[in-house]
Amino acid sequence: MFPFEREDQWSVYFNRAETILKAAESRKGQKPLFKLSRASAIYSHNACSSRTQPQAAGTTLIATNIAYNEHPPCITPFDALEKKYLDDLRLELAHRGSYVILRAVVNPNRYVSISTIAEDENGEVELVQIYNQDDRRLPVSIVPEGQVFIVKEPFFKTTSGGGTSIRVDHVSDIIFLDGEDERIPEKWRPRLRLLARRPLDWKEDGNRFYGGKQYFEAARCYTKGLELAEPYSEIERILLLNRAQAYLELGYTEKALADADKVLGQDPLNIKALYRSAVSCYEDGDYESAKARLVKLLKECPENKNAKDRLLRTFRRLREQRSGEYEFAKMRNEVKEWGNKKGKLDCAEYVGPVRVGHAGSKGRGLFTTRDVKFGELLLCSKAFKVCHKEAEGARLAILFNFKTKNGQSGTHSQLVQELIQILYHNPKKAKRFYELTSGDYERVKGEMVDGLPIVDSHLVMRIMLKNCFGCARLRALDDPLENLFKDPTEEDKIIAEASPTGRAEGSGIWIMPSYMNHSCWPNSVRSFLGDLLIVRAARDIPEGEEITTDYLQSESRVEKRQKLFRSQWAFECQCTLCEIETAESDEVKNKREELVQKALKFKVYLKQSLTKVGEGIEPMIKLVKGIEATYSKPEFLYPRVPLISPTHILHTFLVRKERPPDVLALAKGALNGLGFKIQLKAGKLVIERYGYLQFRIINLFIHVITAAAMCDQLLTAMLWRDLTIKVYEVVAGERESFFDVYGRSLLEAGVPVD
Repeated sequence: MFPFEREDQWSVYFNRAETILKAAESRKGQKPLFKLSRASAIYSHNACSSRTQPQAAGTTLIATNIAYNEHPPCITPFDALEKKYLDDLRLELAHRGSYVILRAVVNPNRYVSISTIAEDENGEVELVQIYNQDDRRLPVSIVPEGQVFIVKEPFFKTTSGGGTSIRVDHVSDIIFLDGEDERIPEKWRPRLRLLARRPLDWKEDGNRFYGGKQYFEAARCYTKGLELAEPYSEIERILLLNRAQAYLELGYTEKALADADKVLGQDPLNIKALYRSAVSCYEDGDYESAKARLVKLLKECPENKNAKDRLLRTFRRLREQRSGEYEFAKMRNEVKEWGNKKGKLDCAEYVGPVRVGHAGSKGRGLFTTRDVKFGELLLCSKAFKVCHKEAEGARLAILFNFKTKNGQSGTHSQLVQELIQILYHNPKKAKRFYELTSGDYERVKGEMVDGLPIVDSHLVMRIMLKNCFGCARLRALDDPLENLFKDPTEEDKIIAEASPTGRAEGSGIWIMPSYMNHSCWPNSVRSFLGDLLIVRAARDIPEGEEITTDYLQSESRVEKRQKLFRSQWAFECQCTLCEIETAESDEVKNKREELVQKALKFKVYLKQSLTKVGEGIEPMIKLVKGIEATYSKPEFLYPRVPLISPTHILHTFLVRKERPPDVLALAKGALNGLGFKIQLKAGKLVIERYGYLQFRIINLFIHVITAAAMCDQLLTAMLWRDLTIKVYEVVAGERESFFDVYGRSLLEAGVPVD
């Protein structure tokens, strides 16, 4: 959901895409002027293969995926398509009503796409770029040398290097044929026919693949066996159960449930079928159905340990779903233990006092169903799909859609690919995803063709670009004050040079939170814990008020924000902050921006001696006061957001020079400048007026605590500590990790952490 903010660097990608598009469209409908010979095409492919081998440890490669021609998938049944040959193809066209049948003449390579050289029956060759296949499969297992495949309504294009290729964006547009398929031309069929195989042979092959954790191949073998098995036979039931287990390993829960239920239709008390169907329901979040199936199983087999353990977990998920009570400390520790592995928290979704409703010109939005208090849990949403950049195998890429003139940098290209696989193999689950906005993209009619789901990759990309969240696995890291101005890693530096954002982040889709509309001063705060997105109220919210979030956590001026809103989401923000700032004169905004930029340059002093740090204090104080002086409206109407970063730098100067009274005064003043009014009442601190709140603001509260303690105001420090825990819960999603994150800083200042 977060576009690039450093727009000036987008020009490189705009210009490149524009050059490709103009050159390509000028040749639309024409035959290529030049084509590589068979030998040259194979040589070029093999040379490219050597350049796309896995990178050495410690190196980072930023790929680029530019989409400039959006063509819908084929929705015509195969039998109604007309056969074409490579020589019939014309540039920049999706050849509607046609198909080509090809055979790979080399082993493939993978960069952004899976690329191979394929021939038609006439011996002509062409580069074929196959996108959005499952990353868990090796390219050679998808389209090995000799593999015959059909491309429906092939899109023939000019490559960025000036050559040509068939680009297959839609997984539903390619059909991989096995050696016995009647559609394979006679000249390509194997000369030696395989001996007749029995369902039992396919079962044994599948079991060997399954034992080797080759679940795709295992499922394929079980499928081949099922094609030969007698209906309602014992071998059919065994193959269905085995395939259901393979599907569960692959995440194809709907297919697994269908296979298990087919067995239950023949044998209603089959223990394996009951358990695998229950697991399918559990993984899809249908805990009531999982419970019913497990209870039925345990009536037949009371000592089944797996079923008892799964039922206990199901009861926990139902409690979470109903109450919103989670074991956050345990969950956070689990996420920390993931390391570089992919992970998924075992927890349920919670939908609090919110509903989806009509939000006028903004379309749909989320609204409260009752009065909500500050800090109350509104949503705990499980990711529809998330790609964390910390996970092994994460692919960092620049994904750029020239048609919409926006894009992302990070795991977003990988996210599109993995979303497509989910939608293709779990079509019922896909309906929730397709309900999200896709802007002005025209959707195709029809959901299935030839018995398989139609998945429009361009639609998936549009929905992703409109609705995805940039994310990290943990909202709060240990010792954030120590790491606030940490030097970037080598990987960070490479990303900054290669990426238009200057950073690359994880990305994910969370369905319910995607309905939240934007405000630059939102009334909710979101945070991440693994694949869980948590939303809490940032102030008291009355019944029926729309819940808002910030699409951009940006301190930039209003003109830049509005430009990004228009380009990425096609709206103009009309929140209070934007209205007030828009009404200011350019002279005031320019002056403020100039002072902020000067203040940010003092960050370099942090790497220098204490003497140099001391020299920066008075100029920084002057700059901070100068920025404050550019505001004419009160802070509770117009919080001083651009002061957040300069204040952090000045705080660091004062802390290093051991000036706690100044730190205390500055932190309290900064909170007041963000609109907060905090008062002592009945022996405890209360927030009488809520201000602008995001995660970095918690550092101001921590500075008040530690500085008060160092000024021998221990009672004040403890009162602020108790208030800060509540604020931390809002910005981090949970309070259990507060002392894990800030305990050392508090102890060093003499603040009790019990």
